Amino acid sequence: MLVCDALSANDNSKQKALLDRRVAMLTKLGQRGYALSEELGGYWVGQFDTDADGGTE
Repeated sequence: MLVCDALSANDNSKQKALLDRRVAMLTKLGQRGYALSEELGGYWVGQFDTDADGGTE
């Protein structure tokens, strides 16, 4: 973004520092064994007609 003049040099440095902090945080969490999991029941599987014919079957 710096090359395209979308960010100033100062803003670019700030954003890189924030990115480094996020990566460090996620790396530490990953080393501790944290994992995301989701239950399928929350997505209403099967309640929507996904074919394009317009019918209800």
